[in-house]
Amino acid sequence: MSSLRLESVVTDSFGIEPDLRDDTLAVKLSGTGDMAAAGPLNSYFKVLHTEVIRLSINAVEFDVRSLYFLNSSCLKAFISFICGLANPGLKCKILFITDARLGWQRRSLTALERMSPELVSITDT
Repeated sequence: MSSLRLESVVTDSFGIEPDLRDDTLAVKLSGTGDMAAAGPLNSYFKVLHTEVIRLSINAVEFDVRSLYFLNSSCLKAFISFICGLANPGLKCKILFITDARLGWQRRSLTALERMSPELVSITDT
């Protein structure tokens, strides 16, 4: 497998940190997913989609335990990313790892799981 062509993203209030582990790409999100984060997140997902295809990634794990807010624009970025992976030729699964103490995380992400249950799952820790 080739090396990952994704860099970390760090702003004043938002962060994205990728980590390639065999055929799984772990992506840790932290901070506040507000309007300032929507642009960087959209751009990141375009590169992430390319890397999933290039490296034949089987799973993307989004660790959102350190994410304290996610607005509708950021949620829409996730929807676009997931829809892009729904291509019949791709076999990539999406797992969200949430903090059970932050109930809004599961409530917000459940819509993504219901939208694409064959691709998306949620695990609370």
